[in-house]
Amino acid sequence: MPENNEEKEKVFFHNPFVPQEEGLFDGAYHRVPPPKKSIYAPPKKNSLSQKHIIFNVISIVLSVILILSGSFCIVAYSYFNRINYEEIDDDNTNILYHNSGTVSDGKVNAYNGELLDDPMILNIMLFGADTRKGQVSGQSDTMILFSIDTRHKKLKMLSLMRDTYVEIPGGYENNKINASFFYGGASLAVQSVQRNYGIKIDRYAVVDFKSFRNIIDTLGGIDIELREEEIDYINWQCWVNGQVDTRDEMDINQFIFYDNGEGEMVANVHLNGRQALWHARNRGQEGICSGDDYTRTLRQRKVMSILIDRLKSSDFATIMSVIYDIGPMITTNLKTSEITKLASNITTYLKYDIVSASAPEFSNFGIDFYYDNLWINGYGLECIVIYDWNSFRKKVADFVFEDVGL
Repeated sequence: MPENNEEKEKVFFHNPFVPQEEGLFDGAYHRVPPPKKSIYAPPKKNSLSQKHIIFNVISIVLSVILILSGSFCIVAYSYFNRINYEEIDDDNTNILYHNSGTVSDGKVNAYNGELLDDPMILNIMLFGADTRKGQVSGQSDTMILFSIDTRHKKLKMLSLMRDTYVEIPGGYENNKINASFFYGGASLAVQSVQRNYGIKIDRYAVVDFKSFRNIIDTLGGIDIELREEEIDYINWQCWVNGQVDTRDEMDINQFIFYDNGEGEMVANVHLNGRQALWHARNRGQEGICSGDDYTRTLRQRKVMSILIDRLKSSDFATIMSVIYDIGPMITTNLKTSEITKLASNITTYLKYDIVSASAPEFSNFGIDFYYDNLWINGYGLECIVIYDWNSFRKKVADFVFEDVGL
């Protein structure tokens, strides 16, 4: 027990659990500032510099992106692998032109006998196959050259008129262009298009009637403007083919008709797959609907334009879902890797303008072509006969490639 204040003060300042250092107390036992080294120790160095932290964050982000990209590729591959892949025998050594001899080794153009192509334009030949029950292959009821033109930022559709009289390679007699698909499927049809039109076909895709119907139904149908006689035609075809039910029969009285600005009275109609198929095949029926093969190709391109416009308003996930659903209904020689690349750019392509035409154009009757009844395989068939194939190829090239300088 301390006996005086001095000892109390001394005890108060003395802590036996704290080591005493020189200069901690003065002679009167008053606290004095300790040496700096006893309190202000040098700061600890951070284990990671700011540069290292940034580097680690970037590495983590990149890793996540790579993982997600890898996942996308796996998912995309599984989606696109559902599409029926079928290679074709496209022997370009067989590419000959009317009155032009063999293909030259040098790079020239279709006018002189060489296939035209452009690395920035992907030409895909679309075939709508009229394959009937019990047939291995039918005629190509639809032949549309679909071009993804990244040079001019356009999506182009060129209907090749099915009645055009052409040379079919492989020892076959000259015939209508659509007969080539019947004789040798997509392979011979592609060769026939290349030989006669002078355009390099990069890839092809085939959809038969059943698949077309299912694709439209999978997409939920289409909305389209139709004239009264076009509605009557669809109802008539469904009736004569025993396909009338509550889904397919359209009551003409339920529609409101208006002037579409082109002097035609039309109504907005929603078509399911079966109805859309009959509309796309409509080339007129006496007493029911006016039309010919030209109006049919126009209807086909209109349906395709509507489908493309539908995709334009869809997000990427929806587009992928559509590809997944309709994949098994399409046969093509587009490889999975190529489809994946196209899909990754599809939102860009869908921003392109859509342009379409037919080859030959009906307005060029008497200039590019004439109609003639020709004797083919024992039958007299009305054909589209081209006056001058070299001149005609130039017009086709001008549409597909533009600026070709021929």
